[in-house]
Amino acid sequence: MPEKELKRLFVAIFPPAHLVAGLQAAASQLKERLPARAIRWTRPGQIHLTLHFLGAVATDRLAEMESVLQAACEGDRRHAVRVAGLGCFPNANRPRILWAGLAGELRPLEALRKAVDDGFAAVGFAGEDRPFQAHLTIGRVSELNAAGRRELAEALAGEQERDFGEWELGRVDLMESVLSPQGAIYITLKSVAL
Repeated sequence: MPEKELKRLFVAIFPPAHLVAGLQAAASQLKERLPARAIRWTRPGQIHLTLHFLGAVATDRLAEMESVLQAACEGDRRHAVRVAGLGCFPNANRPRILWAGLAGELRPLEALRKAVDDGFAAVGFAGEDRPFQAHLTIGRVSELNAAGRRELAEALAGEQERDFGEWELGRVDLMESVLSPQGAIYITLKSVAL
């Protein structure tokens, strides 16, 4: 029996261009303070809020994935959040992910994420066990020694209150991530308006 073709999928919401520009400006300021290869910066078109990572999905299930997403997004889901503050996961002593946080009324976003998680769990794609922390990844630490970690911690300490602006969440995308030597390439498979 031939092996099924698989696609690496995730569900995301992408911020508008004015917020991406602000995040890129903040990343540029951080770059000036850190060694050249310390951080792999997220390309502007790839900055997003992940709602659900599906992983490898057989292509013959794509229509089902699209239907699940459509159903999860039904109802009054459109709302606004603020992009505010910069930080890192898991903490400043062991930074792995640099992020911009989301602030404001997050309960509608959490309800949307739960609906997406529940929908995909019902068809065999359980979400992550760790609590949802709404954020936009702006970079991933690749090489950072103790002095670099201290510098990063100092830089981020001054960015905790930075306000990048408001974002009306209006669309959710089912995305394919194609891995390549130049990094991941994102392809939109389905967009669902909120």
